[in-house]
Amino acid sequence: DDASDDDDASDDDDASDDDDAFDDADDAAWIVNVTVFLTDLTFEGPLDISFEWLAPDGEAPEKEDKESGIATVDFSKGVGRTRRAVPSTAKTWWLEDPQLTKVKVETKDGGGVVERFGLREWGVKRGNRLALNGRVVKLRGWNHHTQWPGDVGMSPSEGDLDQDLGLLLRGGANYVRGAHYPQDQRWLDRLDDAGVAMWEEALGPDVDTKNTQDPTFMAFQAAQLEQMVLASANHPSIFVWGFWNEGPSGDEDACDGYKANVETLTHLDATRFVTWASDKGKKDKCLDKANAAGKRALVAFNSYPGWYSDDDPASFWNDLAAWTAATYPERPLVVSETGAGGIYEYDNKTKDVVKWSLAYQSDVLAQDVRTALANTNVSGITLWHFFDFKGNDKATADGPCDYRDDDPTICAYINVSDHRPGGENHKGVVDYWRRPKPAFDVVASLYKSAPQYEDVYSDDNTLLQNNKFIHKEGNPPLQAKK
Repeated sequence: DDASDDDDASDDDDASDDDDAFDDADDAAWIVNVTVFLTDLTFEGPLDISFEWLAPDGEAPEKEDKESGIATVDFSKGVGRTRRAVPSTAKTWWLEDPQLTKVKVETKDGGGVVERFGLREWGVKRGNRLALNGRVVKLRGWNHHTQWPGDVGMSPSEGDLDQDLGLLLRGGANYVRGAHYPQDQRWLDRLDDAGVAMWEEALGPDVDTKNTQDPTFMAFQAAQLEQMVLASANHPSIFVWGFWNEGPSGDEDACDGYKANVETLTHLDATRFVTWASDKGKKDKCLDKANAAGKRALVAFNSYPGWYSDDDPASFWNDLAAWTAATYPERPLVVSETGAGGIYEYDNKTKDVVKWSLAYQSDVLAQDVRTALANTNVSGITLWHFFDFKGNDKATADGPCDYRDDDPTICAYINVSDHRPGGENHKGVVDYWRRPKPAFDVVASLYKSAPQYEDVYSDDNTLLQNNKFIHKEGNPPLQAKK
């Protein structure tokens, strides 16, 4: 019977409207929602499903496992849902200690899969601050396209992925935004293992109001949102689903489309945040449509003060953060894009720090990062971009720079009057070939100097100092975190 072969199993940690449900996550008994997909999508009725919890580092059964066993699961159109308790020996997934959990799901004839996932909860604390397992967190990192030099393009090897992750960690990142499309599952696996938070979003740049009103477009949009969530639901690193980078959210006529996307994502996964990267700032007309996500609504802004405008970065971001906190006091805010360009070869020797020079880039990025890290209304920042990358056809129309004869990776001359000099976006802190610019060390120093978690009082007046819980007398202590 085709219905007996399990094709996939999805595990999400149980969502709760109570922000404090997982304050004592390490000591709590976790319950997970399990969705099982059969290869026969017409199957209807009950089916006995075996659940076996495995040790995270191998296939041997989890020690002291009392939760494995057989459950009768009702299926409709080949999909069955149940809830399972996790063994008490399972560990919680943290940024600094990314413990993973494995479960083997089988039917009686042995068809099945082994899935891994993480026990964690992303939520909101202190009004408008992003929290991981009840702890207020400050996320910092970069946007990351899927692009590599030479013949690699968008088909990286395991080594290519490892190299970029190594550079991100060396730069002090605990957060990556996947721009602007669903991500390679191998990349998400690495972020799970490394304890790096992830923003994943559906394909959707250059969406206009007409698209949002087109039933066919919106049907395909809903389909790709579902495909993204089903493909990536078991990755604990993902804390937010996104869509429509810099879309038409300044137009009220587009807001029904935004609402539809929010409702689709919230229906598919109520445990993660939902957002879009808006370049409209205070003029965004659709932010209220995120109300459908309830406490899982996240505000995210793209802007480039000091680069595309003469605004002072600190003043700009502090003002926008204050406005967001006043207007949406229960929503976390992240800076989803900001930065400045710096050409790898442009080691400016003049007294003036000018645009496109490496000194100018370092100065702007330092202001952006210092402001985001210091502002208590900002939960995270992803600079644009981690590496320099090739632009689209329009950007590359003028051709590449004039390369040196003795080194085809070094520009001898580049025209900085173009919007994309040499056909590249030069906002990376490493260049196209992954060679660090001065801004890399500047940002890395700032990122590494900031704690991942911020000192706060918990609801039971437990003081969090130096990223360790100090409990009141008589309360069982939580495991100390780095």
